[in-house]
Amino acid sequence: MNFLRILVAITELSTWNIVDIVVCAVLTLLVSVFICYRIKRLAVTLSYILLGSLFIGSMFLTEMVYLTYLSMVMLCVLTIVCLFINAGILRKYLAKSLKNSAGGNSAKKEKVANKEQFIKDVVATVQWLSANKVGALITFEQDTPLDDFMKSGTIINCPFTPEIAETIFYEGTRLHDGAIVIKGDTIVAAAVYYQPTNKPLVGKFGARHRAALGISEETDAITVVVSEETGRISITHAGMLDNVPSGEFEKYFRNKIA
Repeated sequence: MNFLRILVAITELSTWNIVDIVVCAVLTLLVSVFICYRIKRLAVTLSYILLGSLFIGSMFLTEMVYLTYLSMVMLCVLTIVCLFINAGILRKYLAKSLKNSAGGNSAKKEKVANKEQFIKDVVATVQWLSANKVGALITFEQDTPLDDFMKSGTIINCPFTPEIAETIFYEGTRLHDGAIVIKGDTIVAAAVYYQPTNKPLVGKFGARHRAALGISEETDAITVVVSEETGRISITHAGMLDNVPSGEFEKYFRNKIA
């Protein structure tokens, strides 16, 4: 059979045996289908369809041995890259370009009248929330508009001040659950809810952390999370979650928001 002849020819090109080739091919195709289903990116799906078609089609043509070998290697490489992106290892380098190409309707960041004072107010707020173990979720809009997400919350459109932010998140108030969304130096909405991430997390993380990761996977927003159990401060951006000591928060936040 041509298929067996191709497998034999491929093994002559490398140290692999026939079983290696078959197992690798089957696993690669299965993982490819899974990644297409999970990542849901048109470019990724089209790449898999093209490479998969070349791989399967060339198997039945005796003259296409090298194409079979090459397409399988490219499928393996694409699969590994996609797995790294989905795990968050390469996401920080590629997330912004993926979001821009997918969204196609980005908005310019709102300017802050007094950026230095705004940063100091945010730092004071977050450190107070952390010290008093008041759970909080604070999202800063960047280039991707968050209008659709804010529909789940309450529009308030008020200037950001430590007093207002601390009051909103104080347990017992009607807006303390969910996130506040900040555009420029204005709290546009409160009690906003996000779709939580499905990515497995190492360690103990609650609903706030999963929601913060969820919005960071869909947009380029920066979200600060304060745990109500431990007072721990975390920042999510581009699908990544970083724990930040309270004393280092100002430096870290400045680098993110710049």
